[in-house]
Amino acid sequence: MRIEIPANVKLILDILNTEGYQAFVYGACIRDSLLGLKPINWEITTNALPSDNILLFDDRDGFSAIPAIHDYSNVSLIYQGESYRLGTFRTSQENRFSDSIDEELKHHDFTMNSIAYNESDGIIDPFDGVGDIDKRIIKCSGNPVDKLNEDSVRILRAIRFEAQLGFVIDDSLLQVILDLKDTVTFNNSEKVCNELTQILLTDKPSISIRRLLELGLLKHLIPELIPTIGFDTRSSFHDKDVFEHTMVVLDHTKPNLSLRLAALLHDIDKPNCHTIDEVGEGHCYGHASSGSQIAREALARLNFDRKTLNAVCALIKEHMNNYDNASELSIKRLIRRVGPDNICNLFELQLADIKGSERSGKDINWISAIRNRCWEVMSRREPLTTHDLDINGYDLMALYESGKEMGEALEYLLDKVVDNPSLNKKADLLALLRAR
Repeated sequence: MRIEIPANVKLILDILNTEGYQAFVYGACIRDSLLGLKPINWEITTNALPSDNILLFDDRDGFSAIPAIHDYSNVSLIYQGESYRLGTFRTSQENRFSDSIDEELKHHDFTMNSIAYNESDGIIDPFDGVGDIDKRIIKCSGNPVDKLNEDSVRILRAIRFEAQLGFVIDDSLLQVILDLKDTVTFNNSEKVCNELTQILLTDKPSISIRRLLELGLLKHLIPELIPTIGFDTRSSFHDKDVFEHTMVVLDHTKPNLSLRLAALLHDIDKPNCHTIDEVGEGHCYGHASSGSQIAREALARLNFDRKTLNAVCALIKEHMNNYDNASELSIKRLIRRVGPDNICNLFELQLADIKGSERSGKDINWISAIRNRCWEVMSRREPLTTHDLDINGYDLMALYESGKEMGEALEYLLDKVVDNPSLNKKADLLALLRAR
C-alpha cells in the first residue's frame, strides 16, 4: 500500500532519514488518504529529540524551526510558506520520549488515527486501523475507559467523526460513553471549542446535536438547550417544539460558524419568555434580546472568542425584526449594529427561521429586498464602523486617558457620522468631541 506524500513533506522525512533518524507521517493524513480525501495537514513524527530537530532544521536551506509552546514534544517547521508539525515519539511516562513508533501510536485516540507510514517501512498499523477504516467503525486504540478518562473531549471527537466521515461508533466504545455520561465534564478548553466548531460545520450538524442528546451529553455541553426540548409554544405559526424547530433551522443554514451558532441558540430563551394570551395563542415576547445574553454566557463558557460572541449575539438579538419599511438611516444603523461582514448572516438566519416552520406564513421576498438595500448602502462605502472614521486612537490620546474612554468617544462619533457622513473629517470629529 502506497501513500502519495507531498514533496515538502518527503523532503523533511528524507533529511531525518539521512541523519540516521526514523521518520513517519501519521494520524489524520493517513486516514484521509486511505479514504480518498485530500489531507488538510501532514503531521510528521520521529525518534529525533525536539532539541535535535531544532538544530537539524533551523536555518537549513530555507527552513525555520520553532519549539511548540504548549506541547513539549513538537516543533513547528516553516518551509516555503508552509507550516509542518514535527513531533517526537512519546512513551507512557509524562515528558519522556521513545524510540518506537508503536509506542507513539499508543497515545492516539482512535484506531483510524493510529496509523503511520513512510516509503521504506510502509504502513505501521498496530491497532488494525486500516481494517476499521474499511468497516467505517470508530474504535479506541486501547482500552476505551482509559482513553476517555484520559481526555473526555475524545467523546466529542467520536461524535464529530460520525457526522463528518459517515462512520459509526463501535458498540464497546458506545457503552463506555453511556457509562460515563453522568460523570463526564467538558472543561473550558480550546479543544472543546474546536470540536463543537467542527461539529457545527458538518453538512448536517443536527445529526451530532441529536447524538449528544441521545447519549445524555448535551446537558453537559450546552445545558441552556435542554428546556427547549419538547417545549410547545402553542403558537399557530409553529408546527414543531422549540428544539425540533431549532434543528431544522440549523440544517438550513450555510456552514458559517457565527451563523450556525446563532441558529443553534436563536430561540434558547423562548421557554422563559412564554406567555398565553386571552384566546390561547402562545407568544415569546422579548426572547431574542434575552436569548442573546444567554447565548453570550454559554459561548464564553465554551471558550469562543469575543469577535464570534459579538457576531452571534447580534444575529440572535436582531433575528425577529422586520425591516421591510425601514428608512435608509435605519438600514445604516442596522448594518452598524450587526456588522458589515455579518449582515448577510442575519438574512440567512431569518430565511432559515421561516423555513423551519411550515406554518409561519411569512413572505420571504422582503428578506431579498432588505438585503439588496443593505448591499446598496455598503457599496457607497460610507462610514459604518469605527474603523471607517477619519480618526483613530492615536488622535485621541491627548484627549482621553483610558482605552475605554477612547472607545466610547469613537462610538459617539460614529453615531454622528452615520447620521451625517459629511462630518467624517478629522478636524470636524475633534471639534465634535471638544463640544461634548
